[in-house]
Amino acid sequence: MGRIVSLLLPFVIRTIILHRLGAEYAGLGSLFTSILQTLSVAELGFSSAIIFSLYKPVAEDNKPEICALLSLYKRIYQIVGIVILVAGLFVMPFLDFFIKGDYPADINLYLLYGIYLANTIISYFAFGYKNVILTVYQRQDILSAIDLVVNILRSAIQIGVLLICKNYYAYIIWLPIFTLATNIAVGRITKHRYPDLVCQGKIEKKRLSAISKQIKGVALGRFSLIARNTLDSIILSALCGLTAVAMYSNYYFVFSSVSAILIVLLQAMSASIGNSIVTETKEKNLADHHKFDFYFMWIVSWCCVCMVCLYQPFMKLWAGTELLLPYHTMILFCVYFYVNQLSQVRSIYSESAGLWWDFRYVTLAEMLANLTLNIGLGMWLGIDGIIIATIITAFLSSFVAITMITFKKFFCTSAKQYYLNSAVYTFATVLSCWLTSKACDLVKAEGFVELVLRLLVCVVIPNVFFLAIYSCFKKYRSYIAGVSRFLTRK
Repeated sequence: MGRIVSLLLPFVIRTIILHRLGAEYAGLGSLFTSILQTLSVAELGFSSAIIFSLYKPVAEDNKPEICALLSLYKRIYQIVGIVILVAGLFVMPFLDFFIKGDYPADINLYLLYGIYLANTIISYFAFGYKNVILTVYQRQDILSAIDLVVNILRSAIQIGVLLICKNYYAYIIWLPIFTLATNIAVGRITKHRYPDLVCQGKIEKKRLSAISKQIKGVALGRFSLIARNTLDSIILSALCGLTAVAMYSNYYFVFSSVSAILIVLLQAMSASIGNSIVTETKEKNLADHHKFDFYFMWIVSWCCVCMVCLYQPFMKLWAGTELLLPYHTMILFCVYFYVNQLSQVRSIYSESAGLWWDFRYVTLAEMLANLTLNIGLGMWLGIDGIIIATIITAFLSSFVAITMITFKKFFCTSAKQYYLNSAVYTFATVLSCWLTSKACDLVKAEGFVELVLRLLVCVVIPNVFFLAIYSCFKKYRSYIAGVSRFLTRK
């Protein structure tokens, strides 16, 4: 529920901005968000390393070690906040460099950027570090409930402001205000529920050295993700201007919204997998990995089919034909989505096993390759080139190289079966996209009615097809039977 609300309300807000203020305002928001996400690489994945380090003491109820790790995390978080603030202020004089062409005349770039910067650094100084307590204790539901309430209140105010006065400053100022409110709420709730978890004590040098090594590996991974996901808007703005950024961002908004729904599943699994890695055998974890990957890829494949069949009608209805990208660019977004999700279950095992340092060379190579290809292909092909660059580097690094390392280092076996499974899932997805899109072509309607009819086709045909094709394999039949037993029992 929280995730759905957090997707629908920003969608409503972006729609209002596009139609009442203009595409350039939406482009500015995407650009500043990308710049600050790039600066947030200073966090270097400390939270991931600390969460990994907390799995064992939490499982053993070792309160002194938990408190010592929290104390370390709090100090690091404050230092990171200062670094991001200084880096953000350093970037401010060069904002014009990131924008090709004009921007809205009533906007002061530096004031607007300052508000975005304040929103970014608040969490580092106001109880943001306490999120990890609820995460490792598998109480993500509390964080979701807080986000749900805050999103509804903030969005209601922002929508009202946009409709009444059409002032972008009055709209954006509520971001840092509610970010602060969220962190205060998390701080109070964690203090009430876990009063014995306080920031005190010190980590042994040997333990600190191990954490430091993990952080270095996570840091390289963070740099790679920044190069893959957030530099796109910055490079596109510098090469093509804010309108191109707005068009790209509209499609990426849908892309990321679908991904965010899937992240709910992954977040729900992560703490349990972390506990399983500590308490179960490698064989049990490998069997679970294949099973979870099958379920997850079924959902990913269905989402991909829906995107192929619904993307263009939805964008035409939402943003208008003037902000519509070509059909082949839409297909590239769908490929990008699928490749991006292909190794997500594997990545949970990789992170929960703390293998970041083993990926250091791969992630460094991906970062450099993505940046080079983004600029080169972006100058040559524009938006298409930037998407193609990301697809190539994500596939080769995450799906091929990092998967091989994970299976070798953690599962102690070959990744051959995983690749074969993925090939089956991909074949089924491509064939299902083709069949469903042909069926959708028979829909003779326009506007909202067309979207609804196509959605009904997408609900039925892909899932029936997946059920038929996967039932041909004994292993997949057992996974399907497991779901059937679970639903029957419920």
